[in-house]
Amino acid sequence: MIKLKRRSRTIVGVARAAALVPAASDTAEPRPMSLSPAELNAAPPLVFTTRVMDEIMHTIGSRPAESGGPLGGSRGGTLMESFWLDETARMNGAQYYPDVDAVNQLMREQWNPRGTNLLGFVHSHPAGFARPSSTDCQYAGRIMDAIPELRRFALPIVQTTPDTGSFGLHGWSAVRRGNDVVVEGQSVVLRPAPSEPKPTEDPAWARVHEAYDLRAMSQSRFVSIGCGGAAAFLEDLARAGVGEFVLIDPDQVEPPNVGTQQTYLPDVGRSKAKVIGERLLRVNPKSRVWVVPERLEDLTDEAVGRLASGWLPGPTAHVPTATLLGAFTDDFHAQARVARLGLHLGVPVLAATVYREGRGVEVTFAAPGVTPACIRCALRSRYTAYLECGFTNDVTSHGTPYSATMRLNALKMPIALGILHTVSPVADPDHPGTQRHRRFLEAVAHRNLALVSLDPDIGESLGLGLFDDLSSLDPKGRLPVDSTLWLEQLPDHPDNGYPQCPECGGSGDLRESISAFYDTSDTPLTYGDLRRRIA
Repeated sequence: MIKLKRRSRTIVGVARAAALVPAASDTAEPRPMSLSPAELNAAPPLVFTTRVMDEIMHTIGSRPAESGGPLGGSRGGTLMESFWLDETARMNGAQYYPDVDAVNQLMREQWNPRGTNLLGFVHSHPAGFARPSSTDCQYAGRIMDAIPELRRFALPIVQTTPDTGSFGLHGWSAVRRGNDVVVEGQSVVLRPAPSEPKPTEDPAWARVHEAYDLRAMSQSRFVSIGCGGAAAFLEDLARAGVGEFVLIDPDQVEPPNVGTQQTYLPDVGRSKAKVIGERLLRVNPKSRVWVVPERLEDLTDEAVGRLASGWLPGPTAHVPTATLLGAFTDDFHAQARVARLGLHLGVPVLAATVYREGRGVEVTFAAPGVTPACIRCALRSRYTAYLECGFTNDVTSHGTPYSATMRLNALKMPIALGILHTVSPVADPDHPGTQRHRRFLEAVAHRNLALVSLDPDIGESLGLGLFDDLSSLDPKGRLPVDSTLWLEQLPDHPDNGYPQCPECGGSGDLRESISAFYDTSDTPLTYGDLRRRIA
């Protein structure tokens, strides 16, 4: 719903709108597509479906200025999937004032129930005025204040056929820059009706129709931050029908990787992301794969948001219906930023760690609306060690058998499938795969820290005494090895006996942290500080 609330802001106009450009052809041969930080950190294009563009052209575009209406789609995205002509707005030849009551009713009764969020307003201007006015910018700022999770508000301007002799659409958006709302120009992309992948018709998936909801998986996206050790896991996701992958990794394959990761000598010297991307397409040529052979530090929050849920260029113009972020680096600060990104973007996160010499492995995960605790809540002691006690990690892959990596990848799989089948709005609740994977996630949602012992003496070798009690529980003295402990996690909050989590707030509802960070690349804060934005 639109609720207008005033906050002091500076409105700044920058850049200029670019011309309408077509989307890439659906007939291009599939291959991994490289994206650079410069491309990703630039303003994303506004993407319109052909249906929405036609509606705008035959309504707003066929009338003298000014008229308009709201644009809708998935929150955080730039794909305009819905348009509604505001017939009862106050309009004259120079101004357009939306009918707030009518738009609120539209959102309440039609758009919100079907998962459509307000992304912006499109309206026409007189000939020669192809950018938002100061009044438009102020109105956008008020809406963004009323809907804090809106990081970008579309303000495309139409030049009409009656006024100019032809229809034109100029891309503009209001975007948050600290305490300011900045208006910047964007290209406009026309998305043709996408050809939906149909893995159910492919003989490669003939035996797994009941194992996964393949339609939902084909429309899901997995974003892997770090992908060397996760190569086999990513291939497993492709075999489960996941249709989109984004691989972020700056490293090249080195000879020692052959012994510790699923890589091969001919790959040495090549980009890890590109090598794995090519392998994913060999598993499923109909999947879409983007590679970003760069550091996470080179990407802004908005860039990662585009990679997570936005339109990306390539042979098919598509946005995912469900997304999962993978935090698979060996750097604490990179892992911690991915966890914050998940909270900020409202996207689930799956994180993984191998212990010293592969004597144990660990998985943590967080999903808004599913897990009460965030990853920081689950790893409270680790955050304290790094941020307050000056701990530095000296663990490398030296001495780690490849079987430890395989075991970790196997543990990731049911969690990933549970999350994707749960958060996908197109997953069929009656499909046996959907029911199976949702039931799994439901069982472990409050236990979003899983530890695996790969050493019968892990209590001595790593000091993890959690597994010692398992042997005493068996009266026949059988020894549990390769055991998995799913540890219950409560949100960090004084009511639960812990200091309040500086990142999720400890409320138990991770959705409250969406758009709650100024910049997730900032150093994580200690429990004594709260840097979350208070709206």
